[in-house]
Amino acid sequence: MSENGREFGQGILSIVTNHIYALALINVYFILCNSLFIMVFLLLIPSFSNMAIYFLALIPSGPAITAMFSTVSKLVREKEIVPTKDFFKSYKNDFVSSMKVWLPLLTVLFILAVDVYYFNANYSSMSQVLAGVFLIALLLISTFSFYVFYIHAQFHFRVRDVYRLAVYYSFMKVKATTGNIAIAIIAFFLMSVLSDFILLFIASLICYVVVLNSQTVRKDVKAQFVEQSQAS
Repeated sequence: MSENGREFGQGILSIVTNHIYALALINVYFILCNSLFIMVFLLLIPSFSNMAIYFLALIPSGPAITAMFSTVSKLVREKEIVPTKDFFKSYKNDFVSSMKVWLPLLTVLFILAVDVYYFNANYSSMSQVLAGVFLIALLLISTFSFYVFYIHAQFHFRVRDVYRLAVYYSFMKVKATTGNIAIAIIAFFLMSVLSDFILLFIASLICYVVVLNSQTVRKDVKAQFVEQSQAS
């Protein structure tokens, strides 16, 4: 940024403008990295028979989600970032580890989504109850995935340790977890009343709110698991 930019950057208006600009650009890159899924979504009619194709099209999304969490987390910490450089640096460096983190999550989310779709298509009372149960499970796993990507994007832990920490903080940080559940409910509500497609266009905004809501988790991970390991 130029010297004039830095001078003007002292104001709240400039900070807000920088955040909006960065989030918009991050969202564009997130959409670009999910071009395969968007193409499948536009070409295929949403139906039970096409769900396996949706699953395959979502496989490349893991590194994009990590890059988004990494860039947005840096924006929250440092206030100013270089969105293009930061996003694609994380996308490239964390590609393999992100796939290892993402594929188990995607598989579980896919199975739950299939169950919701299947039972929701049957009108018996038991089927509707089961559809509700699987929908709640889908919501909770989605919330759990927030922690998984939030931790994975900022720390270098083994995949199994990322999952352990995500489970740990899901129960230990009740306030943050409740906030993330509320964010997931709002996202599901918007998808149900508008379109599933809306999620792609507000992804960086949702990520930003999750990161703001989960900052106590980052401080705790640093204090309990990073600084102690460096000291030992």
